[in-house]
Amino acid sequence: METYDIDDESLEAARRELNGEAPDGPALFEFACLISDIPLDKGKLVIRESGEIALFRLNGSVYAISNICPHEMSPILSSGAIDRDALTVTCPLHEWKFKIDTGEQVGASGGIPIYAVKIEGDEVWVSERSVA
Repeated sequence: METYDIDDESLEAARRELNGEAPDGPALFEFACLISDIPLDKGKLVIRESGEIALFRLNGSVYAISNICPHEMSPILSSGAIDRDALTVTCPLHEWKFKIDTGEQVGASGGIPIYAVKIEGDEVWVSERSVA
C-alpha cells in the first residue's frame, strides 16, 4: 500500500474545492436544512456557528438573510410577516421591512446581510459569509 504525505495547505485547498470555493474568493457553503424543512410563507431559523440566518421558500426560490433585525439587534426575522409578491419580510417587533432577495430596508437606508444559496438535490446549502 502506498502512502502519501499531504500537507495542511493541500488539505485546505481540497476542502475549498469540495465546498465550491474558487481560489480567489467565494465563500464556502454550509448545509442548512432540507428544502421540505422550510415552510411556505414562513421563515425557518437556522443557527450556525457564525450566526443566525432566516431561510425563506418563495416563488420557487430559496433565500437566506440574517435573522437579526438591526433595530435593537432582535433575532426574529424568521418569524416576520412575509409578502410573497413584494419579496419582503416585516420584523414582528417594530415593523421594519426588508427585501428578502437583496437585504435592503424598505423605506429607509440600510439593510441586512444576505447569503448565497445552493440547492443540491433536496438539500439547502448557504454561503458561510454574506454576499451583501
